[in-house]
Amino acid sequence: MTSAAEENPRFREASDLLEEGVREGAYAAAVLRIALGDEVLFERSAGYARTASLFDIASLTKPLTAALFFVLSQEGHLSPDGFVSEVLPFTSADRRVREIRFSHLLSHTSGLPSWLPLYEKASAPDTAKGRPPSAAAEGHDRILAEVLSLPLSHDPGTGWEYSDLGYMLLGRAIEAAGFGSLDRILASRVTGPLGMRDTRYLPLAAISECETGQLIPTGWSEVRRRDKAGEVDDENAAAMGGVSGHAGLFSTGGDLFLFSREIVRARKGEGRVLSRPSAARMTTPVALPPGCPRTMGFDTPTPPRSQAGERAPAAAVGHLGYTGCSVWIDPDRGTSVILLTNRVVFGKDNRKLSELRPRIHDAVWREIAG
Repeated sequence: MTSAAEENPRFREASDLLEEGVREGAYAAAVLRIALGDEVLFERSAGYARTASLFDIASLTKPLTAALFFVLSQEGHLSPDGFVSEVLPFTSADRRVREIRFSHLLSHTSGLPSWLPLYEKASAPDTAKGRPPSAAAEGHDRILAEVLSLPLSHDPGTGWEYSDLGYMLLGRAIEAAGFGSLDRILASRVTGPLGMRDTRYLPLAAISECETGQLIPTGWSEVRRRDKAGEVDDENAAAMGGVSGHAGLFSTGGDLFLFSREIVRARKGEGRVLSRPSAARMTTPVALPPGCPRTMGFDTPTPPRSQAGERAPAAAVGHLGYTGCSVWIDPDRGTSVILLTNRVVFGKDNRKLSELRPRIHDAVWREIAG
């Protein structure tokens, strides 16, 4: 049965472009959901996805990690202005690591490298069947120890470089402050209270065999020598046991709408888990370094070729995921645009989505503005 949201003629162009992506090989499965406030204006799946399909959302894990950090901050366990070295044991010979604040990790301004093949230093546990405790703990600890030993590329707060490694440390700090594993703390403090029932790490450990068709595959892993469906695409996250602050979460368009709605509501002081000050910090670009497009949890549209589209509202915040997923939110209007795809199923070098996605977003923004 077609829902009223699917029949909305306002978004015909966006719907046609979504189907074009399947035909052109930008992805094999996709879901687009558009919402205004509490109302879902449009929802459509393409390829072999259904609207309830479960996608590996890759770096969309990061805004959820940031939200969890701020929830713990509201409880007094952590502070954006606190020094990371007060929680985690740096072993780096670079003395500047002691100047890294949590705000730097949240906004990618710490000076830590963007990415390293840390999985090469730890054998990846078999996350296809869940997370073997011993293997996961060993890989997790080896990788974090490596990050904690690294030198910085610049003084904290003086430059910005998107960093998976910084969010790995955020996830570990949350575990230390919350006295538990990241997946369980996230479920109890954020996804559970928001009703995000399908958002989880390690979905194969939680769903029945007959439900595995809900999982959208992300293609072949040269490292693991198998196709990935229901196990994290990111090799570093896999080596950490499938649970990390930078990647590892699986979610649906419906659940990410609930998260986006929480950001919008919290900005007005009506959040279920986030306070108004927390939401403000998550959606406001940091002051230093000058010109940094990052907030403490999100990215902002960066012209002239933003993946949010040329028509993206100036106040919009959002995030991309390596697998082909994205969320963009206009907190002022209360609009959210969620696009979930599996572009990597055709190989990590498949760049067709980067040309198509701004067109989809512009088609959406044009109708919302009109």
